[in-house]
Amino acid sequence: MSEAPALTDVEWRLMQCLWAHNQPMTLKEISQAVEADTGWSKHSIISFLKRMAAKGYVEIDHGRPIRYRPLLDRQDTMRKETQSLLGKVYGGDLMLMVSNAVRVQPLSEDEINELISILKGEEP
Repeated sequence: MSEAPALTDVEWRLMQCLWAHNQPMTLKEISQAVEADTGWSKHSIISFLKRMAAKGYVEIDHGRPIRYRPLLDRQDTMRKETQSLLGKVYGGDLMLMVSNAVRVQPLSEDEINELISILKGEEP
């Protein structure tokens, strides 16, 4: 999929789980990973994953056991969401977005140094 879609909150949660494990996951593994934070039943998760498969976000391997794997690239999807947020919430004002983010969660010394490296065009 060339252009990353705008994901719902549910889709983000499930994609984060799949991306974090970096390999196809069973329903049981997904349920165990998200159930404490979400309270979703296995039936709800199956429904979410089927909808995501229909949208082309995940692939369902119908072997035994059934496994799910992400079809969206994490970095592309995060970049698109960042661009959307920047435009929608901050009117394209990057400095306003960054200053608000830093006010909400101040940067550590290491993060400041990494940000300086990024701004200089260096590899962090």
